[in-house]
Amino acid sequence: MEAGLDGLGRRSVLALGGAGVSGLATIGTIVIASRSLTTRGAGEFFVAISLFAIVQGVCSFGAETGFQFFVPTMSADGGRRLVRIVASASLGAGLAIALIVWLLAQPIGELLAESGEPNGRTASVIRTIAVLLPFAGLYEVTMGALRARDRVLFGVVLDRIVRPLLQIVATIVAVTVSDGSRTVVVAWAVPIGLAVVVATGVLITARPTNVSETPEDVSQATFWRYTAPRSVARIAQTITQRIDVLILAAVYPLEEAAIYGTVSRCMIAGVFVATALRQTIQSRLRRLVLQGDRVAVKNMYGVSTTWLVLVTWPVYLLMITHAPLIMSAFGPEYVRGAPALVLLCSAMLVASASGLVDVVLLMLGRSWLSTINVTVALILNVTLNLLLAPEFGMIGSAIAWVVAILASNVFPLIQTAHVAGLHPGGVPLATAIAAAVLAFALPMAIGRVAFGVGIGPFAVVLVIALIVYGATLHKQRGRLKLDQFVQDLRRRVPAPSHG
Repeated sequence: MEAGLDGLGRRSVLALGGAGVSGLATIGTIVIASRSLTTRGAGEFFVAISLFAIVQGVCSFGAETGFQFFVPTMSADGGRRLVRIVASASLGAGLAIALIVWLLAQPIGELLAESGEPNGRTASVIRTIAVLLPFAGLYEVTMGALRARDRVLFGVVLDRIVRPLLQIVATIVAVTVSDGSRTVVVAWAVPIGLAVVVATGVLITARPTNVSETPEDVSQATFWRYTAPRSVARIAQTITQRIDVLILAAVYPLEEAAIYGTVSRCMIAGVFVATALRQTIQSRLRRLVLQGDRVAVKNMYGVSTTWLVLVTWPVYLLMITHAPLIMSAFGPEYVRGAPALVLLCSAMLVASASGLVDVVLLMLGRSWLSTINVTVALILNVTLNLLLAPEFGMIGSAIAWVVAILASNVFPLIQTAHVAGLHPGGVPLATAIAAAVLAFALPMAIGRVAFGVGIGPFAVVLVIALIVYGATLHKQRGRLKLDQFVQDLRRRVPAPSHG
């Protein structure tokens, strides 16, 4: 087993399994909402969850990264105290923002309503999400605390399986009893609040594990000095991902925001895989950095990127080759979002091939560099959205986000190479990219040209492409480090000590 790869297979299976469930549940929720609501109602839904996501980024304070960086080095009592302080701050900020959003619900409704249209329903949706905003930041804080306290399995099950499945079930119930976007918003948000309550209970009652043998006394000032730039970065990152929907909703009818919101959620489903891997390996990568084991850090970075490409590139390439068919699943009016989907998925190919580059930069202690990168991406995104969205609609917003995605990946790639000589490239990554393009995308593209985009031909071609892709991965398993992946899964794992 190469340095740094011990246990990575088991952790990756856990992460990828959870990401798969979460991604499918998210797409399912969007399909149900788009099929059951009017296009305007779907627009109100996407505006509401975009507001929720922005508040989540603001009120989480980038604490997850701070927890991963400091909590494993602290005493049990010190770690608990730190989590309590951050959670209290997050709750207070969430309550304050919720009050502001509630008070501004009517003006927001007027901004989003077309001339002559009633805005009371949209304002009602805004007030509904305002009531649930206090849970937004707390969700990320509690999930980050679970991972920092080595409750990875419980965190994955709660965050990536239980919560998204509850959301899809609640959405089905909501559209059955009501055809309003307000009910769907409640169905989407309540499982997040329930997950916060459960995670908080576990954090209060569970005995700590994985505490350093020589615990450090980390002051609040030290914690916030490290976390402050990450907080700025987290806010910028969230706004970058969500501001386009809000700008479109303000400039165009809500129907345009509904279609583009659906496109962005389809595209970002693959991001769940990267997020899951990041959450799984972040604390371990930090330990390797502290130990000064640069070889192990490079191995973990390169192999995790290779496996990320193996999983996500087929998804993005499928969306690129069959974008109209994918979008038709949400309704015939959503097909015009296909060009935007192609643009965004093309940019995500670059993002996946860059791997967890921002995590590497953060665990090297360069949080300000990460903040600068994300802030530049935000400035580019907002500026280009304001310039292009009024003229070109969702295509303009997609172009703006593509530029932001490229900037937020290329910049840290250059920086990690310069600062630490680290990059994900090598034979495994090159093999993964070639396999995804030649063994999966090529058959899919040939199938579309030969047989069109009907659901029947698509299903047949997809099965053929998956067989060819699977056979290629098996043949190239050595180069792709999949032998080590399987070997790691077969190893006996000692029972964890909670003593």
